[in-house]
Amino acid sequence: MRVRIVTDSSTNVPDSYLERLGIVEVLAMVNFGAESYLNKIGMPLAEFYRRLEVASPIPTTSQPTPQQFAEAYRQLADQGAEEIIAVCVSGALSGTLNSAVLAAEQAPAPVHTWDSQHVSMAAGWQAIVAAEMAQAGMDAAAILAQLAAIRPRVHMAFTPANLKYIVASGRAPRLRGIVGDLLNIKPILSTMEGRLEPVGQVRGQRHALEVMLDRIVTSAGAQSVRLAVGHCNVPEQGAAYLAQAQARLQVTESALFDLGPVLAALGGPGLIGLAICPL
Repeated sequence: MRVRIVTDSSTNVPDSYLERLGIVEVLAMVNFGAESYLNKIGMPLAEFYRRLEVASPIPTTSQPTPQQFAEAYRQLADQGAEEIIAVCVSGALSGTLNSAVLAAEQAPAPVHTWDSQHVSMAAGWQAIVAAEMAQAGMDAAAILAQLAAIRPRVHMAFTPANLKYIVASGRAPRLRGIVGDLLNIKPILSTMEGRLEPVGQVRGQRHALEVMLDRIVTSAGAQSVRLAVGHCNVPEQGAAYLAQAQARLQVTESALFDLGPVLAALGGPGLIGLAICPL
C-alpha cells in the first residue's frame, strides 16, 4: 500500500482490525509506582485488574514516546510506505499526538498526524476508516479529507462505576468524586472539542447506561453505524449492553472489547462506554 496507518493503543483498535488492515500500533504505558508496563503486553490483564483494585496510589499512565513513533514510521517506510498517517487519541487529553508530531520531523517518509479529538474507539473508528481507504488505494489527501468529514459525526460516551480513578487522573476536571460516590451519582462523559466533559448525571450506573444509550440513539437517528462497546473487566455487562445497543441502532458491524490497562487505570474497573461511527 502506498499509504499506511499508525495509531496508538488508546484508540483501542481491536487486534483483528490491526492485523487485517496492516495498522501499526504504538503502545502507551501504565505505571505502578516505579514499575512501568507496556499497554496490552507488559502484564496479563487479570493481574493488572487484581493490582488495580488494591493499588495505592492509583497507577498513572505515560504516553508513547517520540522514539516509539519513529520506530513505527521506519517500519512502514521499510515496507514500502510512501506516506504515513498517524491517527492519535485527542491531543487535548494526552501528549501522544505531540510525540507523533515530533517523530514525524525525522521520518523517512512524509507523515501526516491526525488529531482524532476522541478517545478509545471513537478515535479507533477513524483509524480503521483511514486504513480501509489506504488499502483501497486512496491517497493521503483523500483519506485526510474523509477523516475531516467523519470526525464531527463520530460520537462516544461512557460512565464509570467509581469516580475516584477518573477524578485522580485529572482528565475530567469538572468532576467531584467523593460526593458523587456517596450519593451514587454517575456522570455520563463524552468528548467535546477533544476534552472529556460531563454531559449528564443520574443516580446509579444502570440508569446512566440507559440515558447514555438514549443520547447515542438520538445522535444516530436512522443512520447506519459502526458500533463499539468497551468495558473495564465487566465482560458480561459489556456484552449485555452491546446487545441493547444493537437492538436500537442500525448496526452494520460491532466490536466488544476490554479497554485495557491504560484506559482502565484512568477510568477504573466497571466502566462501560460505547462509540458509533455513522456510515
